[in-house]
Amino acid sequence: MGGFRKVFSGLSLSVLLITFAACSDDQSGESSSSESGELSGEVTMWTASLSGEPFDSYFAEVEKGFEEEHPDVDVVIEDIPQEQMEQKVLTSLTGSDVPDLVNLNTLYVSNIAAQGGLLDLTDLIDEETKNSFLEGPFNAGVYAGSLYALPWYLTTTVSWYNNKHFEQAGIEELPTSSQGIYETAKAISEETGNASYYPVINDGNVIMQKMVSLANGDPIVKNGEAVFEDNQAILEYFEVTQKMYDEGLIPQEAAEGSIQTGQELYMGENVSFLEGGVTFLGPVESGGPDVYEVSKSGPPLNPEDAPVNVDVMNFAVPAKTQNKEAAVELLKYVTNAENQLKFAKVAETVLPSTKKSLDDPYFKEPGDSPKAQGMLQASNALKRAEVLIPPTENSAELRESTKKIFVQNLQGELTPEESLSQLADEWNNSFEKAGEEVTF
Repeated sequence: MGGFRKVFSGLSLSVLLITFAACSDDQSGESSSSESGELSGEVTMWTASLSGEPFDSYFAEVEKGFEEEHPDVDVVIEDIPQEQMEQKVLTSLTGSDVPDLVNLNTLYVSNIAAQGGLLDLTDLIDEETKNSFLEGPFNAGVYAGSLYALPWYLTTTVSWYNNKHFEQAGIEELPTSSQGIYETAKAISEETGNASYYPVINDGNVIMQKMVSLANGDPIVKNGEAVFEDNQAILEYFEVTQKMYDEGLIPQEAAEGSIQTGQELYMGENVSFLEGGVTFLGPVESGGPDVYEVSKSGPPLNPEDAPVNVDVMNFAVPAKTQNKEAAVELLKYVTNAENQLKFAKVAETVLPSTKKSLDDPYFKEPGDSPKAQGMLQASNALKRAEVLIPPTENSAELRESTKKIFVQNLQGELTPEESLSQLADEWNNSFEKAGEEVTF
């Protein structure tokens, strides 16, 4: 997901809110139904970074299918680069050329909803539709107690490992604890002579998610105050990863933290196991076919009952839509079980958010290829998946400080105790400055 940004396109929050209010009376006079009561008019949908094949053909079918059900409606689909989506939506809300349905990640949903820019769907979506979605992804569209988006496609984490290396080391089960990760990595490195475990850091978000998973139900933040300093599972992870880095079980390149570096090392058989999404194997399949063939997947490297993160892409309706009824119906159509299943098959590496889609044999009996088995593991992980880190105004600062301090811990510049203490201080300062009183 993209990072959290407050973007107002040169306008202040007050100007935006005045603009929304000034247009509310105009909206109330608009009608999107023909005299017969049928939906009519134009409805524009913005997708995020999904241009080109096979997506163009998929969305052409979506357009055709909806227009066949509603002959008086003209669906217009435009693709917007993901990194431009939030700003374009906010900019559109200051004028009259507003899309009717937009594809937003969870951070963008909460940001735009907080500015009054999204239609409250709470009473516009029927209970049957609401209950058709997995609970965790559905809740990603709820902001301040109201529903502003429906979930569309999902990605979640699985573990990937080089089974040839595991067999050489006599490892038959994946580890589910920090100590288990250490013991597994040590056994494999002794056989291969290389580093074996790669902790993905990215921009700090993965480490934050790992901390929530390790806490396993205990909050790491209460009302805007960090409370993870005394959490033994989190402390152990910081201790173990520092020890592994010092012993060469984690490669030095891990300090960079990107999943791309992990892929390159894995492809070259210079690491043996790590965690990532189903998309992880794409470059491996094309760039290291021999490694791909011996790759296997499993659950995340956590206890079986620990929560795992899910990233959610949603669809929402801008508050200034000129065709509310058609926009809501298109929202329900695009996110229904049938269309979500079709999209997942087209995309190949994402998961649907509807329960019925996940019951399809495509997910229950995906085949024996490494990628197919990874999809099976990912769909199984959804049973305990949720958005572990809620969107906050200061989320970029939290991620930045987490990455910085985790790397310092990894490289031994701070003790694990010092790392958690300093991280708690930086988070608390950030929460105080932003006025955030979040709990997660």
